[in-house]
Amino acid sequence: MNLFPLLSLPWTVAATSPATGTGVPRELVSYEFSRLDQLADSPLITGSLVAIVLALLLFTIGSYLRESRVLPQFAGALLCLLRLLAIGGAVLFFMNLQKRTDRQVTTQSQVAILVDSSQSMSVRDVSPEAPGSTGPTITRSEEVVRSLLETSWIDALRQEHNVTLTAFDRQSHRLRQWNRLLSGQDNGEEKTPKNGPTQDTPGNGTNGLWQSDPMPPASTTSWTEKLKPLGAETRLGDALKRLLKQPFSDPLAGVIIISDGGQNSGLDPLAACETSLQEAEQPIPLFTVGVGSTQPRRNVRVQELLAPSRLYPDDKSTIRGLIQADGYAGRTVDVELYVQELTHARKPRGADTGPDTPTTGTQADSPDTGQVVQGERTGRERIAFTSESEAVPVEFEITPTAKGRLRLTLRLVVPTDDQFPGDNLRQTEVEVVDTQLRLLLLASGATREYRFLRDQLRRDPHTQADVCLQMAPPGLSQDAHQILAAFPSTKESLYRYDCVVAFDPDWQRLDSTQVDLLEKWVGEEAGGLIAIAGPIHTAHWTQSPELAKIRALYPVLFQRRLTLLDDGQYGSQVAWPIAFTRAGWEAPFLWLGDTSEASREIWSRFPGVFGCYAVKGPKPGARVLGYYSDPDAGLSTDPPVYMAEQFYGAGRVFYLGSGELWRLRRLDPGYFEMLTTQLIRHVSQGRLLRGSSRGRLLVERDRFTVGDTVVIRAQLTSASHEPLLAGSVTCHTVSPRGIGRNVKMKATPARAGSYIGQFAALEPGTYRLELPIPDFGGGPESLDFIEASQLVRRIEVTLPNLEFERTRRNERLLAALATRTGGRYYSSLNEAIDGTANLQPVARMIESQAELKTIRGAADPGFTERLNRLLLLVLCGSLCLEWFLRRLLKLA
Repeated sequence: MNLFPLLSLPWTVAATSPATGTGVPRELVSYEFSRLDQLADSPLITGSLVAIVLALLLFTIGSYLRESRVLPQFAGALLCLLRLLAIGGAVLFFMNLQKRTDRQVTTQSQVAILVDSSQSMSVRDVSPEAPGSTGPTITRSEEVVRSLLETSWIDALRQEHNVTLTAFDRQSHRLRQWNRLLSGQDNGEEKTPKNGPTQDTPGNGTNGLWQSDPMPPASTTSWTEKLKPLGAETRLGDALKRLLKQPFSDPLAGVIIISDGGQNSGLDPLAACETSLQEAEQPIPLFTVGVGSTQPRRNVRVQELLAPSRLYPDDKSTIRGLIQADGYAGRTVDVELYVQELTHARKPRGADTGPDTPTTGTQADSPDTGQVVQGERTGRERIAFTSESEAVPVEFEITPTAKGRLRLTLRLVVPTDDQFPGDNLRQTEVEVVDTQLRLLLLASGATREYRFLRDQLRRDPHTQADVCLQMAPPGLSQDAHQILAAFPSTKESLYRYDCVVAFDPDWQRLDSTQVDLLEKWVGEEAGGLIAIAGPIHTAHWTQSPELAKIRALYPVLFQRRLTLLDDGQYGSQVAWPIAFTRAGWEAPFLWLGDTSEASREIWSRFPGVFGCYAVKGPKPGARVLGYYSDPDAGLSTDPPVYMAEQFYGAGRVFYLGSGELWRLRRLDPGYFEMLTTQLIRHVSQGRLLRGSSRGRLLVERDRFTVGDTVVIRAQLTSASHEPLLAGSVTCHTVSPRGIGRNVKMKATPARAGSYIGQFAALEPGTYRLELPIPDFGGGPESLDFIEASQLVRRIEVTLPNLEFERTRRNERLLAALATRTGGRYYSSLNEAIDGTANLQPVARMIESQAELKTIRGAADPGFTERLNRLLLLVLCGSLCLEWFLRRLLKLA
């Protein structure tokens, strides 16, 4: 208990400036006894000290009252006053009186705006004109950007608050901040559509107030570009959690959420709100603004066009498509496939041109999209839809007749009530090659996986397979094109192969020349290697220091132990399924069905495998496609890697933890054949599509989704076939709309002649990548010359279906978020900006959380020093004067 409450309070005696709303702090000078704060928690000590001081005062006054009987009246009073003055100075010194200069500042209120930037915001169901108009629609994202640039609602919010703008999809990205407009500021120029809201200058970090200046036009482009709807997922709950847990320098008055409510991944937004309400001292209201239509959309589109990246002449191939329809239950749609042969026209080096201009084929007008379809129609199918939202597969068969390049176009003939005709057509390009795939099967022993694959390849007319059984006795018969007694030891014998499939090989049987040859074949000649681990030899050769180059080829890290403890770690008594990663599910070369969904269903019926070699983990840069799901396997807390791949120079290496995929034959013998064929062609594509002897152009996969980053790699040589030593090269990319862009590829220090670059895939369709070979020289204007003078690859970019499964505005979720937090739900941007008869605009609904805060200043050391000197002078002076007077008065 504080016995002196008045003494414990600071005494304000002066103010150097008045408290105003201009951001100038008010300075308050206060005095306080610091010793009281130390004694506040010790009432016993405080009471004892007070009793001692009172006892001293009473004793002093009593003693001088007795002495005053024999002294003159003034002398006794003077002596008592001097003693009391000394005691008071000592008490004041002990109490430690301090001077502080505090400041009173006004913190600004903060409003956060969350804008949905996922791909569902690209749906065109918003009319820029009045409701019911028949003019062209705009996307939901474009409507949001227009409201930010062309209306004054940001400035209306800035009358009371600082405003931050954040985009969210899979991640959150803070884009802009506008600070509160000062009173009397003329912001007439800030509302113009060209420049948008004002740009802010940084504050001083103390009182939360800033001045404002007009925003440069260039900055408008930067943040509006980042609002483009490219996100593959909508994670509103995660965005809310991050925002509400983020420390703000100013109090957060409210959050405005602009979205269609299409939550499809991550934390539940309502759960995030409940958590924030429980943890926050004061709940933060959410004001939700809905965009998009609440009606079911009527749309049919080509969701996927699946075609092999390579075809063979006179070989029948299946082209598959997936047609997604919404609102077409009980109706039919015609689907057509057009095939166009492409030839080249010579283009100037470095010209920023579009895709090649076709010179052959017929043309068909597409009334639905306004596009012209090139090529000859090879098939027409009619499909029927039985439910309101349904995806129906369709198949066509084509038989190429000659080597070259084909453009395939899948086109829908749809009714006129399709609301989004721009997605009724999809194209892709394929290569028709006339070369046989040459394989080498390397095995330590004739395992089941080896035997099934050998027999399968022997039946394939487009494949030539040689075998090398390391532990086979001489003269053993094998159903193969050629039987090798040992691994190739010369360039001529190894470089003729496109792929090596190694079944638990004993790499220790290779000498240093063969090891170097294999490493260069993969890294420089784009050779494909499928490495299958096993229980016999893998544990031994991984410990050999002479095989470091072989270990470098593998996409996994092996354990290096002095004693081998692998017994019991490789196998299991029961089968365990393969736990595919997201990359594994999306890899088309691992599909066992026509679509990703069909493949998942087939893999779910696969019982699994009984063993997997326990590795330390994947290498940096490797792509893990699947894990062995046995929880008791592995040498660490992570499950063992079962499938992984990596680029090694210009080549690909695919790793399997055991040779048990032949067990797929129990479901259907065709599954094993499909998987191995796709896998072999996948790792061999660097050599199958090499096009030129001067280099290789490589991408991680053939199919990407919108928003993915495409990493391009190249391995190039000079005219003398030595590694190219240029610092960089330029790859030309052509988008599906024919827009060209140059991508700079920088040399990598790890390997001479190796280059890497990247670009973002921002629209669906087929991208063409062209890398002119430096210093190739002149040549005739022919297809063969142009194919040899540049490296060409094509990739397919698709829209993920997650964002387009449900495009209706989720009013229930948006309204619930607002209701539970004390906010309001607005059904459109116009309502949020202008309000309605029953609902005020959002700028008026958010109450300011600006508040007056006192920032305590530090104690003034100069004042304390001067005060202590004065107290010392008073104490010594009063005691000395008392002693002198007592001597004059002849007192003891």
